Amino acid sequence: MEKFTAENYNKGFLVDEELMAGITENPEQPGAYTAYVVRHTTGETLGNELFTNLFEAIRTINDIEREWSFAAISKCGTGGCGNGKCGTGGCSR
Repeated sequence: MEKFTAENYNKGFLVDEELMAGITENPEQPGAYTAYVVRHTTGETLGNELFTNLFEAIRTINDIEREWSFAAISKCGTGGCGNGKCGTGGCSR
């Protein structure tokens, strides 16, 4: 089972066969984060909560007992963009 960390929460989602979980910084409230869970097969939002502490948002998602796997949203989901580790296609975010 994979989990979010302070380094990867903004580089992908946690997914399983039924659900997807994510954390995003609220653009209207810098320093505020929304943690959410959706049923990716229907687009239904099952829950979301606003946090003023990133680590509380991460803990809340990580406490959901699922067999999550991490799905990166860019070619450099592991954070290698700045080090030229994206390959010939360059970094796309």
